[in-house]
Amino acid sequence: MAWHNTWTLIRKDLAEFRHQRLVLGSIIAMPLVLGVILPLFMFYPLTTLTTTPTDTWDITGLQQYGTPPDPFTLPYTNHTQTNTHLTNQTITNTTLIHMTLSNCVIISCDLLDSNLTNCTVTTSSLSHTDCIDTIITESRGTSLSGRHIIATNANLSFTTTKPSQEQIILPTFINLVLIIFIIIPATLPTIIASYSIVGEKNNRSLEPLLATPITDGELLTGKIFSSLIPSMGATLLAFSLGCTMLDLLIIPKIGLPLLPNLNWLLSILLLAPTACLMSILGCVIISSKVSDVRAAQQVGGFIVMPVVVLMLGVLSGLILLSPYTILAFTALYLAIDLVLFYFAKAIFNREEILTKWK
Repeated sequence: MAWHNTWTLIRKDLAEFRHQRLVLGSIIAMPLVLGVILPLFMFYPLTTLTTTPTDTWDITGLQQYGTPPDPFTLPYTNHTQTNTHLTNQTITNTTLIHMTLSNCVIISCDLLDSNLTNCTVTTSSLSHTDCIDTIITESRGTSLSGRHIIATNANLSFTTTKPSQEQIILPTFINLVLIIFIIIPATLPTIIASYSIVGEKNNRSLEPLLATPITDGELLTGKIFSSLIPSMGATLLAFSLGCTMLDLLIIPKIGLPLLPNLNWLLSILLLAPTACLMSILGCVIISSKVSDVRAAQQVGGFIVMPVVVLMLGVLSGLILLSPYTILAFTALYLAIDLVLFYFAKAIFNREEILTKWK
């Protein structure tokens, strides 16, 4: 393949796009609207949410009543037990370390790094302890975990706090905006690539091009890159502006920049280009078989269906966007790209285009 022929064709197509105001306007306007303005409107309500108080805990079945008497004094313990499993016992004035206790009554003890199941604890101190189906009264605890805890006149803190409204909503919004940055490069080629052959045919500039010594592979490669460059360029511009604007919007609320994270970087560097290439190849195939630009654009809209499937999967919760998921879809889209390229090269017939198109 003579790359200088391909590069000459790319420069020619890019020069022609600059004179197509409708095409150029769409390339600039759509990414800015979808990738910058729309996400800002989506994220703005997050800045008005009230932060969830920090004294709520993500513990199933937790019930707390009252606070411990003031001042609370640590229980006096006169001996220590460690690394023992006790069941159906009453334990008093003991320091319990790395213990596993079930169906026990614990009075005035100091518990550290232990596991309680179906126990009753009173006038004790607990630290780094897992409590399941446990009643705790007149006690104080820090760095606890567990479920189904009833605390009466006790001051307990747990390792897992209940997520704030921002923490609950933010991941969903981030995934929605990420899908937008995959849809943009998959949609732009329906505007550019559909014009690549049909538009030249209508402008009577395709026949001289097909009469040159350029090979079918060079011609298709040139058409592909002349659509890929502006599509991905506009997407990267919108991506950079979108990340910057969203960080400026949410930093005062969250306290740190969130974008771009690993998922976003993998998506824009791997998934978006392969989705864009898939759309371009489909549009080039369609464009080489129809004789009207509008028909090529309308039929080309179906090419983005694999991206729509990904979007619906994410929205429904069936697909979790993770680095592995992104890499898997990248590999899938790349395989589709290879199939479409060889198919486009196989069905491209310059003689038919020259002789049969009206």
